[in-house]
Amino acid sequence: MVEAKKIDFRKLEERRTQALQDKLKGQLKARQVGKNTSLRRLVLGLVVESEYEEAGHLIDDYLESKRMFQMLQRRAAPHVTHSKDLINAIRLKRNFPNLSALPMSKQQEILDRAVGHFDELKITLRIIEHLTRDEVVKDLRSTVWVIKCVAYVVAAIVVANFVLEMSHGLQEVCWRVFNDYTDRMFEVISHFV
Repeated sequence: MVEAKKIDFRKLEERRTQALQDKLKGQLKARQVGKNTSLRRLVLGLVVESEYEEAGHLIDDYLESKRMFQMLQRRAAPHVTHSKDLINAIRLKRNFPNLSALPMSKQQEILDRAVGHFDELKITLRIIEHLTRDEVVKDLRSTVWVIKCVAYVVAAIVVANFVLEMSHGLQEVCWRVFNDYTDRMFEVISHFV
């Protein structure tokens, strides 16, 4: 007698779900952008590898390293919160409970939303990087402005000192020339008288 093989539908569903998860991971990996050391690339890489806590800590550490820029903390705070919310949304969509029990179309819809959240996270991280560059440029501009002002003030002091010394020295020279001419004129006049 030939035994009929039993089909384990639960295992089939789990394999299909795992295939969807792998496909999603591949899609997310393909959507990573940025320089290798940029905040965007690092955070997105952690999200792709399902290291959500690390991704949130990396954002916090990045802003902590830019603590010298006071305005950046206030300007970036809503974007940081939104980024963390998106990371949690991606985590929830990827680890949806009983995902394998849902119909295939619902599974695909949930995972497509995870891709949408990933794209939105990418945009939000780009905004944080842009805000950081903006603050650095403002800081550099203000530093250049202060250096220019100091240079102008020093130049003005040097020129003023030079003019004062010149006028004092020129006044003395003019007085000597005037005295010399008047002495000579007096001598010439005294010869005629």
